Amino acid sequence: MARKFSIFFLAMLLALSLTACGNEKGSDVSEEQNGNSFSTANENSNQAAVTAQYTVGDIVLADGSIVKAESLTALDSGNAPVAVIAGFQDNGATFGVGVHRSDQPLPWALDNTVGYGAKFAETVCTQNTDKTFGGDTDGSDNWSAMCAAGSGGTAIAENNYPAFHFANTYAETYGLTDDYASGWFLPSIAELSTVYENREAINSALAKIYELDHSAAMNGLTTNWYWSSSQADSADDYAWFVHFFNGYAGECPKNFTNVHVIAIRDF
Repeated sequence: MARKFSIFFLAMLLALSLTACGNEKGSDVSEEQNGNSFSTANENSNQAAVTAQYTVGDIVLADGSIVKAESLTALDSGNAPVAVIAGFQDNGATFGVGVHRSDQPLPWALDNTVGYGAKFAETVCTQNTDKTFGGDTDGSDNWSAMCAAGSGGTAIAENNYPAFHFANTYAETYGLTDDYASGWFLPSIAELSTVYENREAINSALAKIYELDHSAAMNGLTTNWYWSSSQADSADDYAWFVHFFNGYAGECPKNFTNVHVIAIRDF
């Protein structure tokens, strides 16, 4: 009954979406432990230094340089925008969202695949509040976890796991090379929710790129539904998504066909 209600609720959200589109000791410490503490302090300092290099909404170019949206006055085809800084992990690491989304909605997994009804325990996220999540909040290894569990692997991702295939091949599709030729992945629900929370700055940057060249970026994240790579905790054939119309994070069947895909990457 709850599942039927969930699907009914999704259908209602879809209707709203279409309408809107129409318009994570004691005091005696050994020298070794002291050394580890010092090392950890250095790591935290380094992470803080890296974070300080970026601001949400910064545009990352192909050569690794950063430009503010308001300072972008022209595009260089040899040094095109590759990502917009979208948020920060709990450890201070930075991630950015690719400037393109899938051209059309894609299913997470088809209903006749191993992955449709499988439980990928290592990718499960649980919702703590409307905007915060626990469990596996790092999506960078979720596809590897699925392959290790026997989902079929990258070779059949194009046909069986289209959302993951988009992220796995993002660099190839958009001609990214060198440092940005790898590392792209489907975000976890926690990461995807962060993208939504920071959407205004992200959209401003994307709009500026789009204004200069319509083919160089999507014109903002708009009000689409977007997939995460996180397995739902309620049912094995459900996965998490975020509706960018209102920020609603929910679970829906993995074969649902009204959900777009974005790819993110650590910086």
